[in-house]
Amino acid sequence: MSHVDSLLLNIRHTSSTIQDLLAECGTTFRVFDKQDSGCVSFGIRIPSGQCLFVKHAGTSGAVSYLKQVEHFHSEVTHPVIPKLLNSFSTLNGYAHVYEWVEGEVLGTPDFPGKEGRSNPESPHYRFRQQSVERIIQALNTVYELHMLLEEHGYVAVDFYDGCMIYDFQLHKLHLCDFDHYTKGAFILEKNRLFGSSRFMAPEEFIRGSRIDYRTNIYAMGAAAFVFLSDGSRELNAWRASEPLYHVVSKAAASLREDRYDSIKSFYEAWKQALASQQD
Repeated sequence: MSHVDSLLLNIRHTSSTIQDLLAECGTTFRVFDKQDSGCVSFGIRIPSGQCLFVKHAGTSGAVSYLKQVEHFHSEVTHPVIPKLLNSFSTLNGYAHVYEWVEGEVLGTPDFPGKEGRSNPESPHYRFRQQSVERIIQALNTVYELHMLLEEHGYVAVDFYDGCMIYDFQLHKLHLCDFDHYTKGAFILEKNRLFGSSRFMAPEEFIRGSRIDYRTNIYAMGAAAFVFLSDGSRELNAWRASEPLYHVVSKAAASLREDRYDSIKSFYEAWKQALASQQD
């Protein structure tokens, strides 16, 4: 591997801006700059032909979250999580280098406005037009990963479709952006947690609420409603089986005590409901 090829994978600090460094290291073929996180990300192809994903934080808050998530990646590895390959400081911030994975983000930063997710060209819309079986396959990936994260004690914060990368050719899902995931339960000290309201539990909007594993469970149920319904939670809008609908409704119950007691128990009920429709 040449010096240029290995630079992004081994550097610890650069006195250059991230833009100047990337120009030195290869060809930038994608820029992800429609974010509200304080980060800008890049797809870069180095001379060897390898593609990398570089995420750069330019504000102090975003830098602290990038540094925080390094512990997450050192503790949790899974085939659907892109590998963190390196991290380094720059003249204008802090950067992570990840392996590149093929696919499209199911959030819609390139389709702004209220029509974004209903735009037929958007990845979100196209994903929802997949068969129920394909969508369930992707949700299984989400649930299996979060069951593992539950075992490690993580609470999912800012989980939404912008964290999902879907390969429409291989029908394969990856998940990314774990910057706000937190080890252990915590008390919400502000009026609203990070995230998309479509995936957020009621307690994530109430200062002083406990955010814990039951909040995770709500997010898992909400994800199913986002992708297998029309935005409502009525049975007549639900595309999958009725037993599956009741499982998801329990997971996404407004009252915490009405939800499952773990993601594992939710996923077991989900699989039982899937099995019942095949009998």
